[in-house]
Amino acid sequence: MQIVRSWEEEGVTIPAPYHRTIKVLMAPDHHDVKELTFSYALIHAHSSTDMHSHDRPELIIVVSGRGKCRTEAGEVDVEPDTVIWAEAGETHQMVNTGYETLKLATVFLPAYTAAENYARCMDAAKAAQQG
Repeated sequence: MQIVRSWEEEGVTIPAPYHRTIKVLMAPDHHDVKELTFSYALIHAHSSTDMHSHDRPELIIVVSGRGKCRTEAGEVDVEPDTVIWAEAGETHQMVNTGYETLKLATVFLPAYTAAENYARCMDAAKAAQQG
């Protein structure tokens, strides 16, 4: 059995314009969980993720905070206990519209490594800063 205390995990801080902290809690290269990637994304006040998609589905659960989920089809308000299923290839963005942290729990099946997850987020922030 694996026990992970999220508050003990440092994670990686992604710089503006997509300011957030990603904490991969379980992944093939983090606690040797091969089947899935489980993370917390802490989107800081008035920040967001980039508009992006993945080559596999993503389950997103809003744990705390409020914001919007944007897709090519439009946007919807999100709040705690909102569950989002983003199909593989479906473009989406999570936006924090408030002053408190928007905390998301995310699951990828099949798993990404923690290194892959962090790198994609950092690369998007660097590209936005340069462009």
